[in-house]
Amino acid sequence: MQSRTLAVGIDPAKRAHQAVAVLYPDHVMLTRTLRNRIEDIERLDDDVQALAAEHQAEVVYGLEDHRRYGEALLQVLQARGRRVTVVNPLWTHRQKDFYGQDKDDVIDARAIAAVVLRRGQRLPDATDAHEETAALREAERTLQDLSERFTRAMNRLHLQLSMVYLDTYETFFSDIKGPWAWRFFARFPYPQTLNGLTAPELAEVLRELAGGRVGPRSREASRQALEQQASRILEATCRLREQPATVVHRLRAELIGQLCGELLQIHESKGRLKHLLDDELLPAPGRSLMAMCGVGITLAATVVSQIGDIRRFPSRHAFAKYNGTAPAARSSGGRVRHAARKSSNHRLKRAMWLMALAAVRHDPLARAFYDRCRARGLSKLESLKRVARRMSDIVYTVLRSGQPYDRARVEASIRRRAEQTAQEPGRGRTPVVDEASKRYRAPAPTP
Repeated sequence: MQSRTLAVGIDPAKRAHQAVAVLYPDHVMLTRTLRNRIEDIERLDDDVQALAAEHQAEVVYGLEDHRRYGEALLQVLQARGRRVTVVNPLWTHRQKDFYGQDKDDVIDARAIAAVVLRRGQRLPDATDAHEETAALREAERTLQDLSERFTRAMNRLHLQLSMVYLDTYETFFSDIKGPWAWRFFARFPYPQTLNGLTAPELAEVLRELAGGRVGPRSREASRQALEQQASRILEATCRLREQPATVVHRLRAELIGQLCGELLQIHESKGRLKHLLDDELLPAPGRSLMAMCGVGITLAATVVSQIGDIRRFPSRHAFAKYNGTAPAARSSGGRVRHAARKSSNHRLKRAMWLMALAAVRHDPLARAFYDRCRARGLSKLESLKRVARRMSDIVYTVLRSGQPYDRARVEASIRRRAEQTAQEPGRGRTPVVDEASKRYRAPAPTP
């Protein structure tokens, strides 16, 4: 930063923000707590501008959270033509350790201002905080919350069904995690409710619950299949239907009905969100990621919403540090060792691990790289870590280039590199997925 810089660090909160203005090199000029209101933000900016004019300094604001509680701050300050930068929370955390004081809002704001003074030219401007990015992030997190609710409800439904149907309920449908099965159990929560129904009558009910059509069959074939399924259900529950229904059955029926209703609601909500993401919200870079093995609409939305602008990472190595797939170096006494990086974007790290798991299971290229890591004596976990790092490199390259993942080009690059390695044994080997991450660039020169 320039020698005459007035850095204003702001720690945003829901009701009140904490601001600290620091003049280069480290002179605290202003400390203020302001309400989360437009007039208070404008009053702070007026006072800061007066200080800057008095000391002939340039004003630069720094925010950690410019998308949620800091959104109003960003809008007001940018409307006034101020420069607002985004500060990485990891840097402010290290700066707070330097001060060595107890954690409070004033120290947080001062640490943000100190980071602005020392890293100002390398800090990105808070210009990517638009409504679409925030909406994409909220949609992705809502999908994840819905998935967790779905898992809890399914586990509880399995428990309740096993208490009334024993183990027979698992034979009723090929997939119990579907709306057809949930509607059936909401209609028939315990075996005694099936009494009085014949196979053709139950088959007609099944057709109604399925929405009128079952599978890519003709009408007659569907009718026969449904009657066979109805006969199988009635036969499996024959002895259970002979038992008298009690108040416990009615209580469990209420629980099963509520769980089935909750599952149907979650299924519908997830479908609407995914449809909206696919049609409108997910930008073009996210669609490029969906060409990769194991990357669907939800995972692509997670990656894009957590990254924001990929250009803020100068290299794939910086991106790997941010998402936690690059290990942290620990050196002492001339010895260097590597450990898992704890300071990272954990949502993005989880996405990279899910990509790696899917790639190892379904992509022969990633599986070959994983097997070579295992052959070198690495454990399964360590091998998977290396696959996750390669997936990080591929994601970085795809987002930077704007081109979708092209498997044919990757395979051609691998064959070409294998031929070169066979002709020149001294070159050494290059991991397969490394080539996938470099497919849009010319090969590195031979050392």
